[in-house]
Amino acid sequence: MEADASVDMFSKVLEHQLLQTTKLVEEHLDSEIQKLDQMDEDELERLKEKRLQALRKAQQQKQEWLSKGHGEYREIPSERDFFQEVKESENVVCHFYRDSTFSGNLMEPPFQNQKKFGTNFTKLEKKTIRGKKYDSDSDDD
Repeated sequence: MEADASVDMFSKVLEHQLLQTTKLVEEHLDSEIQKLDQMDEDELERLKEKRLQALRKAQQQKQEWLSKGHGEYREIPSERDFFQEVKESENVVCHFYRDSTFSGNLMEPPFQNQKKFGTNFTKLEKKTIRGKKYDSDSDDD
C-alpha cells in the first residue's frame, strides 16, 4: 500500500513538472510567433538574406574541405605530404599502419566509412616515417 502511495505521489510530481515545462515551451513559441507576425517585409528580407549568406558560407566551407581531401579516407605517400596535410587541416585523424601486421588492417573499415567534413581521415604506412623506431620491421612498437 505504501509503495502504491509513493508511486502515485511520484506520478503527480512528474505530471506537474511536465505540465510546467510544457507551459514554458508554449510561452516561448508564442512569443517567437508573435515576433514573426510583427515583422515587416524589410525585416523578413534581411532575415532571408542572412540565412542565404549562412548557407553560402557553409557550402563554401564544405567545398574547401573537399578540396583538402575531407570526406574520403586516403593514403599519404610520404612524410613530407603528411606534414603538409596536417598543416592544411584543423582536424586530422591519421591511421599509422604496417602491412605486415594483421591488427593494422582492422582499423581500415571504420575509417573508410568516414564521410565527416571538417576532419581529414588519412593513413600512413609506418615505414614511410624516418627514424630508428620505424625503420625496423620489429613488432615491438
